[in-house]
Amino acid sequence: MRTYLTPAQDESLQRYKRARQSIRTPIDHPTIAYAGTAGSYAEEAAIAFFGEDRRRLAHGSFADVFKSLTGGGADYGVLPIENSSTGSIAAVYDLLSHYTCSIVGEIPIEVHHCLLALPGATLEGLTEIYSHEQGFFQSQEFLSRHPRWKCVPWSNTAVAARMVADSGNRAYGAIASARAAQIHGLTILAEDINSSDINSTRFVVVSPVPERRPGRDKISLIFRLPHRTGALYRLLGIFEAHHLNLCKIESRPLPGVNWEYLFFLDFLGAAACDDLDAVLMEVLAATEQFYFLGSYPPFG
Repeated sequence: MRTYLTPAQDESLQRYKRARQSIRTPIDHPTIAYAGTAGSYAEEAAIAFFGEDRRRLAHGSFADVFKSLTGGGADYGVLPIENSSTGSIAAVYDLLSHYTCSIVGEIPIEVHHCLLALPGATLEGLTEIYSHEQGFFQSQEFLSRHPRWKCVPWSNTAVAARMVADSGNRAYGAIASARAAQIHGLTILAEDINSSDINSTRFVVVSPVPERRPGRDKISLIFRLPHRTGALYRLLGIFEAHHLNLCKIESRPLPGVNWEYLFFLDFLGAAACDDLDAVLMEVLAATEQFYFLGSYPPFG
């Protein structure tokens, strides 16, 4: 690595050092924040990762989850980051770049969308369907068979189910989980309506600081590259040279700057790497800005 660092690179290095110094052991009896309400897929992910008997706090938005984390209201946040059918959740990537939090775990949740309505409602009597936009995207084939329905985006699938339950209107339906139907007293009019038979959402577990968990073989980074020919090619070559397996790369527009991007990168092999710090210093030297998002056990 060259000895000279730009001010932005030096700031990135100091941020990385602070992250390494602040690493903690997992909290035994945590409070977990998620976006939605009881019966949401995010709550299901929180239960699957931490267990049923942990305190869970429902929030109105993804941003509110991060505010709860950074403000001390919760120990962890559980957020969807990628769906196997519709791809990345852009809003969560943008928030990860804005808040100084760390990814400490991940878990996939099988998504089985159902069409829910009040007891006594029928498919023929429905006029408006409520769900998160992802619920609509993932159920397009089913919805295309009912073109007269008006699809109204809502903040969360389970919140949509709760709204339908509270409305008392049998013309309203919601796309959400079977668990949401049970919790909110709704009837399932159609099961497994997602277009793909294989539909899974990957959730990340986010903490205010990095954690020391067994099997931390996956690392997530954010970086900004210089505007030079071959900059991305040279950066990716670092991982090839150290036999580290790249499993995802994602770009998002850089706020306030046209046609420039932040890159999100996940790789495997940290546990077998002899000198991970040296690898990350090579990455730092090849980038204009560098954020260490965390090391954590991969699912599966």
